[in-house]
Amino acid sequence: MIADAYGGDEAEEINARTGCVGCPLAQEEKALETVLRLSTWSYLAPLRGLKQLWRELREPQNRLKKAGAERLKDGSIAKNPQRMGPLTFEARLMALDRVLAIQNDCNAAARVLGRPEINQIDAEEEARIRELIALQTWPQGWDGGEPTGDTVMETVYQNGAVQPLLFGSTQ
Repeated sequence: MIADAYGGDEAEEINARTGCVGCPLAQEEKALETVLRLSTWSYLAPLRGLKQLWRELREPQNRLKKAGAERLKDGSIAKNPQRMGPLTFEARLMALDRVLAIQNDCNAAARVLGRPEINQIDAEEEARIRELIALQTWPQGWDGGEPTGDTVMETVYQNGAVQPLLFGSTQ
């Protein structure tokens, strides 16, 4: 099956690669598309929805960002003072629901066809994800009070200089 995913005897010609299913960095999903062309695996077609989801999660409105000149322990300013950070809880829940829906669609077809089911997120992992969201758990250095990435604000440079907004306000 792995050889088939790489394209079998034609692997070099199709230049198939493996990696994250739906990798947002890859232009073409050659390995997945090669597998989906095999009739025994075509029921996994809902996995195509992952690429769009991964790209959507990178959008600024789904992530927090630092609001300004973040001071490090040594007193210096962070290299990227307004960097994008973790996903919002809303984005995490949306993504979890979509991944589970894709998994459920694949597995419903698998049961009808008598094919192997997939397990992207099992029940224990889902429970833990939901628990961490309910507990409002943020990565170290983030507290959830940061603005979302699509919030317009003054630009803060690494040297501490601030470029004010030309029009409007930060509110």
